[in-house]
Amino acid sequence: MIGQRIKEIRNNNNLTQEELADGIISRTYLSLIEKGTVQPSTNVLVKLSKRLNCTVNDFMAEVSHFKYNNFEILREIGHYELKVDNEDYEIVKHFIDKEYEQIEDVPLPDSGRIHLIYARYFNFKGDLKRTRMHTDKALQKLSTIAVNQHYVNAVLLKSELLIEDGAVDEAIDILEETVYLLTKFDELNISDIKLRFALVKCYIIFKQYYTAHRLVEDINQISSRLSITYKKEDLKKFEMLLLVKLERYEAALLLAGDSSETDISIMKAYSLWQLDKVKEADQLLKATPAPNKEISSIPQIGNLYKELTGRLGGL
Repeated sequence: MIGQRIKEIRNNNNLTQEELADGIISRTYLSLIEKGTVQPSTNVLVKLSKRLNCTVNDFMAEVSHFKYNNFEILREIGHYELKVDNEDYEIVKHFIDKEYEQIEDVPLPDSGRIHLIYARYFNFKGDLKRTRMHTDKALQKLSTIAVNQHYVNAVLLKSELLIEDGAVDEAIDILEETVYLLTKFDELNISDIKLRFALVKCYIIFKQYYTAHRLVEDINQISSRLSITYKKEDLKKFEMLLLVKLERYEAALLLAGDSSETDISIMKAYSLWQLDKVKEADQLLKATPAPNKEISSIPQIGNLYKELTGRLGGL
């Protein structure tokens, strides 16, 4: 009970475990106290009470069932969702320390949003085990209501994890299912574009270029109707790659325009070579740096570059 009461007062003071424990005990030890695993000494209780601006007797009071005002929780969730959207991940640690996921009376959709924040944070940190765990929990809880942006974001993260594991077919299944569910609402939004964009990447991996190109055309139509853009430059690269793979080289060059971006320049040179404009292709290739695997959004560019240098290297 003491541990729960300390946790309640700490959260009411908007302090993280690290901030409360600093200079008194370790954060890990404080975590054990709050979980009721260990019993703190009187000396520790006195020091914690001073930092929390309360008395030791306050730690003995009845725990208020560890409940929080729903408005307060939603405000916190919304605040940290924006932080994650803006890739301000370090500050999210403060949210995680509050352990909102342990509150029993949080509605399932809100709990799902909490787990999604965790999943995106741990994904940034490279902790795939916890990313997978919280992504699955987010999907489970968010699936209890109609498909919304939060569920779509969880699906997108799940598909990334599946692709990382080599389960591209499973990624396609969950993405296609979510697209189908969205079509029931007849109202297009950014989610429709995001899901189709993820599917384009999957179908490119499967070398199903016609299907991928059809999806790109769908994205362009939806973007035009909604007057919004999503990953415009990446989409242009995917579309150009698909035109190249479909041997529509003239259309690929037209789409490229006068862009000098490395990936696009390589695809331009490849298209020129395929159209027997060898000298132009060679000149462009020599003026283009080798693709950077860490920066390029299209892994296939490296193969095109390798083929080109092999063909044109002797000129």
